[in-house]
Amino acid sequence: MELENLIRKKADLLSRRERLLGKLEAARENLSNLDSKLRERGIDPDSLEDEIERLRSEGEAVKSKLTAALNQAEKIITTIEDRVKG
Repeated sequence: MELENLIRKKADLLSRRERLLGKLEAARENLSNLDSKLRERGIDPDSLEDEIERLRSEGEAVKSKLTAALNQAEKIITTIEDRVKG
């Protein structure tokens, strides 16, 4: 009886191993597809961290310009409102 349990356990482990190998292959294929899409967009997948940092910096610069423009617009509108009231 113990030998039968060992044989079943071995078969179960082999089956689980095959499922994991299938998942690993699917993950590798997905990663390859992502790398291809990044390259199509002109992004080197090996320097993704640098690209993320560049985009963050660019986003901060755009937000800063937008904030300055909004502040200037608010100042101008406030000045016009004050003239209209007076």
